Amino acid sequence: MKKQLIILLSFCALTAYAQQPDWVNPILREKLYPSNVYYTGFSSTYINKSEDKETIYNRVQQNARIEAVSSIQVTVEQIVERYIKNIQVNSDVSTKDIMMSYASTQTGIKDIPGLKVEMWENSKTGEVYAFAWVKATNLYKQLMRRIVANNAKAEVELEAVETMANRGDKVLARKNLSKVQDLIDDIENDQRIMLSIDANVTNEDMAVEETNLLKKRYQALTAELKNGINLSLICYAYTFEESYPLLKEEIQGELSKMGCNFITGLGNPDWTIYISAKAREYNKNDFGSVSTYFVYVDANVIVEKTATGQRIYENQISEKGGHTHNYEQAARQAYKDISPKICEIIKEQIK
Repeated sequence: MKKQLIILLSFCALTAYAQQPDWVNPILREKLYPSNVYYTGFSSTYINKSEDKETIYNRVQQNARIEAVSSIQVTVEQIVERYIKNIQVNSDVSTKDIMMSYASTQTGIKDIPGLKVEMWENSKTGEVYAFAWVKATNLYKQLMRRIVANNAKAEVELEAVETMANRGDKVLARKNLSKVQDLIDDIENDQRIMLSIDANVTNEDMAVEETNLLKKRYQALTAELKNGINLSLICYAYTFEESYPLLKEEIQGELSKMGCNFITGLGNPDWTIYISAKAREYNKNDFGSVSTYFVYVDANVIVEKTATGQRIYENQISEKGGHTHNYEQAARQAYKDISPKICEIIKEQIK
């Protein structure tokens, strides 16, 4: 029985050794995955009782990925440095020369398409190994395809944001503009990796011209949306027979906080707001020697998209106000109470 156990243990040891991948050995790893052909990352750790195996496996695999990404990042920085020097000594530079800068390396390489990760555990020693690799030529082709796809996606997103901006939905347009920026970041990430694979990569392969056109449109749209929402506010308010300009001033003050600009004259507003409001006497209540005057303010609110003339909202709201002095003061109180409600209606519609 003892002899059989020794034979079994010997067989297990030999099996474990036979199953060890070649990439665990650094000499074989370099031979099978030479650095001039592959981007690689390697990591190892030991199993310990304080962590579950899944956590350890995930960490060692992630570390291998990080090392592979870091190897590309270093190469990119070296390529960029050479391009910067080339710009300094040579005025005849290409579009990709201008595209490259030290700033472009600060965000780091985000991900590597096609990166594969393997893991192996040595049950005898309790050591866990992970190896990440991708072949440069295969990576190059995948990056070309992904750049083309992301340029197309960015084009679609840009058109959608431009449509939103043109119809006056600037709040929504600004919110969706971040999608375009994310895609441009992904494209430039892939372009930098392509440069690290082949310093002589062509502008056509990197789709530099298409990307630069998208960036110009994105920058112009960003500048336009940065100016906020342009409103034309036409407001007529009366306390009985007298004009009440404070309503318009209060509404403008509140909407300015969310980046609205108010256009007058021949300007081109995104939205046109019409407000007509009147105060009407309701009643007077006497409580002993104190009288309270009550007034209703009725306001008709219309919100239109200027570009299309489409009426988005039209409704009348009323607010009751009271005061112990007179009807005029009661009307002023009603206007103060109705003003924030009108602002909320406008905000909700132009959002």
